[in-house]
Amino acid sequence: MPAFIHVSERPDVRVVQSTRRDGDFHPASSTIGATRAALSSHPWTQLSEDHGVIVREIESPGGHDGSVGDVSVTRTAGAVLGVWVGDCVPLVLLGREWVAGVHAGWRGARDGVLDAAIDAMVLRGDPPSVAVVGAHIGPCCYEFGPEDLDHMDRIFGPHVRSTDGRGRPALDMGALVRLALRARNPDVRIIDVGSCTGCGDGLFFSHRSRGETRRQVLAVWREAA
Repeated sequence: MPAFIHVSERPDVRVVQSTRRDGDFHPASSTIGATRAALSSHPWTQLSEDHGVIVREIESPGGHDGSVGDVSVTRTAGAVLGVWVGDCVPLVLLGREWVAGVHAGWRGARDGVLDAAIDAMVLRGDPPSVAVVGAHIGPCCYEFGPEDLDHMDRIFGPHVRSTDGRGRPALDMGALVRLALRARNPDVRIIDVGSCTGCGDGLFFSHRSRGETRRQVLAVWREAA
């Protein structure tokens, strides 16, 4: 069953992390309509998630579904923002009124997708005060090339460095996201699902660890008043 994540600051908001038992949220899945409806009956928006920094404002429920982008923002009730991932970090940002869904792979993080998402909310006068970090691959399962790891270290600092389960250089995307969020707002409250998609019990899909093409989702929406 999906995990609903309570956010006391935003009683109007629902945040949910799916697992493999909830089905495949890849937009190309033949069952995507039914899979979405089982999680939320509201209209959905899932962007193309090309590891870029494009932001889409969702002005009506279901708007921009399938459009190019990695960040969606809305203040519209009943608009589900779905961040579909196999190992990348799915992130939800919450302000007083606006919400955002962010797809943060390492390339997007390198190129500024986290700042792009925060800037989109700041531009709307509602900087995020709460962040929900969904299930993603942990450093335990994420061997990373030394040259690329050096580059991420130069951008985000040495705390993004780690080692995997076999002692090889690894990137800690969870640490990276936390560092990036707190660099913009030291007081941001971070709620971390805390699960590695690559590990053990097979609760989540993983492209890197198991070569799976199916995807889970971290979804957020505002309920009507």
